[in-house]
Amino acid sequence: MEGSVFLGRDRGKSNPASGHTVDRWISKLGLGTRGMVREWIRDGRLSLKDGVPIGSNEQFIGRRGGREPDFFLDGRPLVPDRPVVLAFNKPRGVLVSRVDPEGRTTVLDALSIPSGLRSGVDISRIMPVGRLDMASAGLILLTNRPSLFAPLLDPKRAVPREYRVQIRPAIRQPDLESGLKKGGWAKALGFAPVDCQVESANRGSTWLRLRLVEGQNREIRRIFAYGGYSVLHLIRIRFGPFAMKDLPPGTLIDITRWFFRDKTFLLDIILDRIRNGDIIELKEEGAGSMSE
Repeated sequence: MEGSVFLGRDRGKSNPASGHTVDRWISKLGLGTRGMVREWIRDGRLSLKDGVPIGSNEQFIGRRGGREPDFFLDGRPLVPDRPVVLAFNKPRGVLVSRVDPEGRTTVLDALSIPSGLRSGVDISRIMPVGRLDMASAGLILLTNRPSLFAPLLDPKRAVPREYRVQIRPAIRQPDLESGLKKGGWAKALGFAPVDCQVESANRGSTWLRLRLVEGQNREIRRIFAYGGYSVLHLIRIRFGPFAMKDLPPGTLIDITRWFFRDKTFLLDIILDRIRNGDIIELKEEGAGSMSE
């Protein structure tokens, strides 16, 4: 039947013929985290249209006709918020997480979201895309559709990230050539090579610009530590085609229109922009402009 929804039994692994698990479906729709959904299922709170609770052994859900399944929580429809994607110039000292048990400032604490942007959006559902450690600053994406962004975080996609980095002591020429430009340090750590250029230097430190395509955990800090250098400042200025330069820390820009047309996620268009080398320079007023 066109648009029908069907459930299958849990087989303990992904089943492409059946689609996605219920928790993954609801996460993709921005209606809750996968952990939250599993709790709803466990407590018998989640159902489909027929009102019969989805059991813990009914984890695979499929669809026909391209229609999203209708879920109900405690008998009330779960309705997706409109999709939102934000670019945030994260200040140093802010934790990239929704919550922190130690009470440190998180990105959600630091956001100042205009009332117009809040309309139709549950701010508590907004989550970071990827990572940027607490001691680092710069561009981080936030969205209420985080699972859709997984391809942009896949190292195999080679999505570029660009950083300004200040290191101490000033870099020695042999280290610059063999350790960085020829990829010796990255290779020794199992990372892909990084593109590197010197911005400025003095006796005590050097500012460099680095471009990498993997985004492994603390990759830049680990590369310089391997070479015997300390990172004083690390600022991300680009992710994929998006560049945020010379904007005050805490700047928040709505970039939803670059990722969604109505409710359709424009992944292929974003990947084409990356392959073509397009740069979208984000501006404080939120418009954004594209340069080749």
